Amino acid sequence: MKAPISVLLIEDHSGTREALAAALRLDGLVIAGALGSAEAALEALPSLHADVALVDLGLPRLPGVELIRRLRKLAPGLAVLVLTVFEQEELIIEAIEAGAQGYLLKDASPGEVRVAIEQVMQGLAPLSPAVARHVLARLRTEPPARPFGLSDRELEVLGLLARGYTYASAAQALGIGVGTVQTHVKAIYRKLEVSSKTEAAAVARRNKLFPPG
Repeated sequence: MKAPISVLLIEDHSGTREALAAALRLDGLVIAGALGSAEAALEALPSLHADVALVDLGLPRLPGVELIRRLRKLAPGLAVLVLTVFEQEELIIEAIEAGAQGYLLKDASPGEVRVAIEQVMQGLAPLSPAVARHVLARLRTEPPARPFGLSDRELEVLGLLARGYTYASAAQALGIGVGTVQTHVKAIYRKLEVSSKTEAAAVARRNKLFPPG
C-alpha cells in the first residue's frame, strides 16, 4: 500500500494553520509539522519526514521566499508549494526562482490544496488561475536579460538606496511595505554578491545598472 503524502505546513496565523491541517488530515494526508515561523521550520526540518512543504510567504522575520531557498538547499528532495494571499507578479516570480514548484492563493479550497499537493508529487506545477495569468503575462512581455538578473523593482529599490533613501522612505516612494523592500534588498545583495548598501551602489554604478541620481 502506498504511503500517504506527508506535509510540512508553515503558516504564521494559528487559526488558518490549524484549520488547514485538520482539513488535510481528513483528506488522508499526514501532517509532519504545522509551524508558525520560518525559523521553527528550519530548526525542525532535520527531525521531520515530509514530502511537501506548504509555505506562506507572509511570515514574520525571515521572508517566505528566503525560507523556500533554504528549504531547497537543506532538503533538495522536499517539494515546495506556496499558499499565500500575495499575487504580486514580482513575488510570484521570485518564489518560483527560489525553488517553489507550485503557487496557490489562499482562496483555494482545502480540496484544491490537496489536489495541488498531489500534482507537485507527480512533478507537475500547480498554479492558481490568477497566478497563471501573471506568469503568462511575464513570459509574453519579458524584457531582455540584464546583468545580474535584477528585476525592475529591484533596480528601483537599488536606485533609491544608492541615492540615500532609507528602507522606510524607499517603501513610501514605491508604495510598498518596508518588509517588501527588505526582501528586495536581500535579493539584490545575493545577486550582486555584496553585503552592504555601499557595495551594491558601487557595483550598480560600475555596471551602469541605473542612471546616475
